[in-house]
Amino acid sequence: MADDCAILIVDDNVDDREFYRRMLARVPEAGYSVREAGNGDEGLALSKQQRPDCILLDYSLPGRNGIGVLEDMLKQDPTANVVMLTGQGSETVAVEVMKAGARDYLTKDALSPQALHWCIQNAIMHGNLEAKLEQKRQSLEIFTRAMAHDLKEPLRTIKSFSKILQVSPTLSDEDRELLDYVLGAADHMEDLIVKVSGFTKLEVSGELELKPVALSTAIERVESNLREQIASSRASISYGDLPDVMGDATLLVQLLQNLVSNAIRYCADRPEVLVSAESDGAICRLALQDNGPGVDPEHREVIFQPFKRLVGRGVEGTGLGLAICRRIVQLHGGAIWCEGKEPVGSTFIVELPLARPAATASTTAPDGQGAKAVSPPPEGSSRLAEVLLVEDSPADVQLLKIKLMQRAKVSFNLHVAANGRDAMRLLQERATADGGPGIDLMLLDINMPIMDGFEVLDALSADTQLKSIPVCILSTSSDEDDMQRAKNLGASAYMIKPPTLQQFREVLDGLDHLDLQRRGDGLVLYAEHSRQTPIMTA
Repeated sequence: MADDCAILIVDDNVDDREFYRRMLARVPEAGYSVREAGNGDEGLALSKQQRPDCILLDYSLPGRNGIGVLEDMLKQDPTANVVMLTGQGSETVAVEVMKAGARDYLTKDALSPQALHWCIQNAIMHGNLEAKLEQKRQSLEIFTRAMAHDLKEPLRTIKSFSKILQVSPTLSDEDRELLDYVLGAADHMEDLIVKVSGFTKLEVSGELELKPVALSTAIERVESNLREQIASSRASISYGDLPDVMGDATLLVQLLQNLVSNAIRYCADRPEVLVSAESDGAICRLALQDNGPGVDPEHREVIFQPFKRLVGRGVEGTGLGLAICRRIVQLHGGAIWCEGKEPVGSTFIVELPLARPAATASTTAPDGQGAKAVSPPPEGSSRLAEVLLVEDSPADVQLLKIKLMQRAKVSFNLHVAANGRDAMRLLQERATADGGPGIDLMLLDINMPIMDGFEVLDALSADTQLKSIPVCILSTSSDEDDMQRAKNLGASAYMIKPPTLQQFREVLDGLDHLDLQRRGDGLVLYAEHSRQTPIMTA
């Protein structure tokens, strides 16, 4: 995998550079060719002269720190694979360098040949995947431009000449009827081109700049845009007070317009659409109910796939409307799904981030983040898992979000407590009426003020209602005594900071009530609705 892999080491310490060289030479399955630079400017020059597969960059360089050099390297080569090397394991530094664009970071005092090899290969693999995604994005952009311009041009010619023929006085009634079919097909083709072009544009979209959007204003815009369809079908659109959400106003109008238009189009009688909303922490749950024929349970996921339709060609449509809706919602970090409505009709549920999240207790995350909106759980008794992180360092909280929730794209409802006492209070508040613990997994730091991790484990084991919560220690300590003590006190597992997806998977392997499932391009952690899982010992 690493045959003839070019490495550039940028470090002002000659001994450190030689140390890395020896480590790479001790990896039997790899062939590394190494170049060295004693400062940032020399490293930039060598990188420009010949692009390395990976750059090992020291955080503390003379004149300026590694962050400044990293920024210059990424300006020179945005695809550079940089691993930052630090003298000590500071989570604050880790957050800083990863936000600046480093693929990963390592502490010098915890290096081993295999750890360095794995980190380099992971950085290179990450870079290769990003390059492939960029190529696909560019291909989609070319396709989108062709859809928007090149394919429309011959279609306009067909429509223009057909309309000239349509008004010809010498055209027979039979030929005029045939020409109407041609014009109808051309109109449908033009609509299809517009929808496919719009869908591919969404597919290549990056992160949106989310701003507060009034849903009531968006619905009013939808009513204005669909006034002819609403009037011709005698449809009624009703809604009450709707909250503001964080989003892109244009895309949210398109989302709501597609849903309302579908509700009108597929209703044989007089369409009725009811739009309502409720808040769930930092999430707005929007519901659009209709009185149409409804969607069978086995088709409620299929309808969000491109070009999947449940009706024949007699009903107009492209089969892309709901696929576009789902992509818009995904770009907002939300979820959309379909439910049945008794006795007839369907309800489409859309989850979006609230513009002004409801106030939370002092034990919740510092940035107010609670649940991350994800696709609904699979059929059965599963639900999104509730995970409690007990951590006094805001930097460590941010690092977990970056490593697991953003980069590894693992979704779960995250709760944060700043110390053991706050954690116990939160657990008591969330304990369910039927005796369930209310939390599916606790990630617990050891060294905290007021009440440390070992004291929390003691308190949990003495509480009959809370002792069933699986606890995984998440600490910078790799001391065998700490690990053994945590095990003796009932910890399920032990992770070394910063958490990685591989470590997280290993923790979950020992917990039957938790299931990590792939959903789209991310992972979702589900939990059983009802569980009585005792604390496990590692």
